Amino acid sequence: MHSQMIDIETLFEGIYNKLISPEFGKNLGGELPLFIQPVPSERQSDVESQIKRLSTRLQKKGIVSVSINLYDLCMDILREADVLDAILEQEQEIEREDIISTLDSVLDIKSIIIPRIKDAIVEAHPQYAFISGVGNVYPFVRSHGILNNIDELTDECNLILFFPGEYNNLQLKLFGKISDENYYRGHNLNEMN
Repeated sequence: MHSQMIDIETLFEGIYNKLISPEFGKNLGGELPLFIQPVPSERQSDVESQIKRLSTRLQKKGIVSVSINLYDLCMDILREADVLDAILEQEQEIEREDIISTLDSVLDIKSIIIPRIKDAIVEAHPQYAFISGVGNVYPFVRSHGILNNIDELTDECNLILFFPGEYNNLQLKLFGKISDENYYRGHNLNEMN
């Protein structure tokens, strides 16, 4: 257990060292400044505290970042739409398909989630935007849905998606088990110098 703690801390120490480099994200050959940071699935509960620590350390270096947790964002959206309490109160009586349909509608990636992410980025004017909570919103919000619609956000900053699972520069594998659609455009942060 202690060795795993060192591993996640070592992982984030490496991320910090990459992000403070003035050369980070400069030589992408015209590709999107979109990075995917795989994290061990069993350590996803530690990611939020590590991101918070990373952001604080970057801020001390004068580097602005914004952290967007997809789970928190989705819960906010459901509360604002007065859907969350209704679903929770009537879950026993509502058909599963109706719940799924409602969530798919209220949590539409293109028209709802991406604009909210963009608003957070535009408001903060960060050099880095950290997106987490991918495993917590599965299967209602899928990582490839976010990644395939995120192009316009990369004009504003470098995006780093913390992904609980594996990414081999071709395919995302959530929790190391669930294969998502192939995705080619994100740079594996583990392979960046």
